[in-house]
Amino acid sequence: MNEEGQFPNEVLETLLAEFDATETFFENETNDEPNAEVDLNLNYTHQVLNYFDKILRMDVTAKNEIKWVSQPFVPPKLSIDDIMQDLPIYIDIPSPLHYFNRYFSDSDFETMALFTNMYAHQNTSSWKKNTDKIYEIRTFIALHILTGCLRFARISMYWDTFIGINVFMNNMSRNRFYSLRSNFHVIDNMKIPNGNKDRFVKVRPMFDCVLKRCRELVKERNLSIDEQIVPFTGHLNVKQYCKGKPNPWGIKIFMLCGASGVIYDFIIYQGSETEFCPRFKNKFGLGASVVLQLTEHIEENKHFLFFDNYFASYNLFEVLLQRKIFAASTIRVDRFSKPPFLNDKVLASIGKGATHEIRNDENTIALLKWYDSKSVHMASNFIASGNVDNVERWDKKSKKYDTVERPEVIQLYNKSMGGVDKIDQLIAYYRIFLKSKKWTLRMVFHSIDMAICNSWLEYLQDCNLLGIEKKKQMDLLHFKMRLADNLINLGRSDNIKRPRGRPISASTPSPSPPSKKKTAKESKPYQETRYDNIGHLPTSGEKQRCKMENCNVTSTIVFMC
Repeated sequence: MNEEGQFPNEVLETLLAEFDATETFFENETNDEPNAEVDLNLNYTHQVLNYFDKILRMDVTAKNEIKWVSQPFVPPKLSIDDIMQDLPIYIDIPSPLHYFNRYFSDSDFETMALFTNMYAHQNTSSWKKNTDKIYEIRTFIALHILTGCLRFARISMYWDTFIGINVFMNNMSRNRFYSLRSNFHVIDNMKIPNGNKDRFVKVRPMFDCVLKRCRELVKERNLSIDEQIVPFTGHLNVKQYCKGKPNPWGIKIFMLCGASGVIYDFIIYQGSETEFCPRFKNKFGLGASVVLQLTEHIEENKHFLFFDNYFASYNLFEVLLQRKIFAASTIRVDRFSKPPFLNDKVLASIGKGATHEIRNDENTIALLKWYDSKSVHMASNFIASGNVDNVERWDKKSKKYDTVERPEVIQLYNKSMGGVDKIDQLIAYYRIFLKSKKWTLRMVFHSIDMAICNSWLEYLQDCNLLGIEKKKQMDLLHFKMRLADNLINLGRSDNIKRPRGRPISASTPSPSPPSKKKTAKESKPYQETRYDNIGHLPTSGEKQRCKMENCNVTSTIVFMC
């Protein structure tokens, strides 16, 4: 950079010119006017402010005016509206890439390439080769997806001459992979203003892409809100510790999920700068603010909501009831103005399954204390004991199972509360492998993991609606591997340089062939790459049967399709 703050590099000037002409990144392609500015304003739009103004005007009870009555709760007669589920408009189930492109489109990959090149030219003098608009970035993402499936101890092992993996060695060199990862960006750092308060501005476009699609999904009947931790042990001033999580140290995300694990909304926690309306947070507190913001797009009289004691408060249940969102949660008793529960000794003397139920004087909120191995406190605005069922509990003294009564609110809570834990589990199965201490990389690839797992859950829903047998449905591992293959091969041109000599995947004759040869299943290319009309030039290989339909001729000239 010279004294005037300009880059003399001609390539950089070309990039900047292209940057000025590009359409709004990570947004709908139908936008009329291009805009490459990073939206750093955390103030809500007038639509969001209208939502919060509506909540702030709702009547809530002051803490000193809350009155409890030691009488059973009388549940209201609910008439829940039906949820209109969109039926698939296709006959055959689409490819994994089709679902993934709902979260990250080709224009998003082009934007990743644009800002990666820009950052590299600004900070790396050795950067000579610009990354391809589509192919190379998609390959870079695909190889990272495969690292989560294969789980080698070190990234360099995928290119090792002894145990290297062909898909890595044939599609990208190790040095190029490291170079792209070091310079990967999704915004222009030079555009970040000095007064920026968004601590995740460098990865915000990635999460905006995921969030946009999540909010478009039709929500399930039973929803839950909980915390997710993105594992990270490096330096970051908003890093949190969440007791009880498999990876307690990391970046906290508040999530709204269905019972199936599908993500419908989320908020990345960043301390005092988390995007909450200040008046809203002051009136209801942090936990209730999270719930009310995540439920902004929930339709009235259609859903049941479950959350834990971190979020629960008396006023929260009042507001949710006025919005016709029927909620239940575990609670911290000190937030509910000293409810007159029986003490633990009295319930213990009755035995496991003992229940004490109270309600407010208006019969709109119920509190319940259930004694199991220890006391459990619950609150709800639509149900309490309800229809009791029986569960078995092991008794250490008698060394046998005892039958214990369980209230209906406990049944519903246990059945519906695990949505966030389920998506956590799915992500953890094949999480993209990364040892970098850069929080930006960890968050970028976590957004991709979120998109893939949500895509797979969408795929399962469509399979069930189309009546596809479970044994014919792809599991998450095969879904991710198929997606990686699609990202690498779709639209691939044959002008990519290949290594000299015999192909790495070429087979060598066995010195002692087995006495009985098994018939191998015929391999065919995937439909999404078979008919893309790109790079289908012939290659010479072993004699094989023609892949064309209704053709049984064998030939040594092999076409991709």
